Amino acid sequence: MKILITGAAGFIGSNFTHFIVEKYPSYKVIALDNLSPYSNMENISSLEKDNKIIFEKADIIDFEKISEIYKKYEIDNVVNFAAESHNDRAIIDPSIFAKVNALGAQQLLEASRQFNVKRHIHISTIEVYGEQGKDTPYFTENSPLNAKTPYSAAKAAGDLLVRAYMQTYEDMDICITHCANNYGPYQFPEKLIPLAVSNLIQGKKVALYGDGKQRRDWLHVYDHCLAIDLILQMKERPSFGKDAATQASKLPIYDISARNEVTNIDIVKIILEEMNLDFDKWVEFVADRPNHDRRYLINPEKIETQLNFKPTINFDKGIRETVRWYMDNEKWWRDILKRSNNLQIDWSKSK
Repeated sequence: MKILITGAAGFIGSNFTHFIVEKYPSYKVIALDNLSPYSNMENISSLEKDNKIIFEKADIIDFEKISEIYKKYEIDNVVNFAAESHNDRAIIDPSIFAKVNALGAQQLLEASRQFNVKRHIHISTIEVYGEQGKDTPYFTENSPLNAKTPYSAAKAAGDLLVRAYMQTYEDMDICITHCANNYGPYQFPEKLIPLAVSNLIQGKKVALYGDGKQRRDWLHVYDHCLAIDLILQMKERPSFGKDAATQASKLPIYDISARNEVTNIDIVKIILEEMNLDFDKWVEFVADRPNHDRRYLINPEKIETQLNFKPTINFDKGIRETVRWYMDNEKWWRDILKRSNNLQIDWSKSK
């Protein structure tokens, strides 16, 4: 198999690249990334050095360059992780999010269509469903897209384009995944867990937005990779009929979760406990970002039933191992910090 992995130097993309290389050594893996300031070639440099992947620097919005890569390597399958993915930065500058997450998704799909790719998997997010009310137990594949932030709206636009391709070009084998909040190694240190650990090691407090009681559904990145691989290896995609436009559960769309709903404040408590630090001394509550969703939770029953997905990593153990990874790999995130600024925005001073 010749597989193109886009966003391969990012957090989830690099973990998936390692996963595929280790599990399927016979695969020809083309790892693509634009190496923006939020990617990190170091995540996959060892694989390139050992000739286990072929790396291509390119942007998915560059259709001409993407087409050259498809033609050069005769790509069989595509897994698209390429995205701009931070809500805070999307509020400051939404335009790049719209370009990459919507237009970029379409450009990549069009290349897959023109070059007859066997299967194209579009990696999306739980956030396209919007904020979850207290009386809503969970989102499902049938839940309407109701994005509230520039980031999630751009991802939802990408989703709608992918759904349109599914139903317009019925000979294309396209799948969409929506995942819970991922955690694990190689996550850019603007996200909650690596940001908290890196701040604490530097003697800085952990800043919690609002009251810290925002609830998120958490999934270890390894289990996310496991789920995507199940979709990649499907013998046939699920068939869908004329009513698929109103019944997304009949489309090849999968919500991926390990059923771990935890508040941000409880995540921070686990981090502090693992680092033997006092909560009152090391946590400060700061102004919340605009339009901050309070709760996300998705139901993974479809992928559990159809593809026998079973998460393998215990949540408490996984979080603690992740904290230790960032403690043990201080050089990795310090190198990123040297070239990055304002990983957490002070919303009390922003308009």
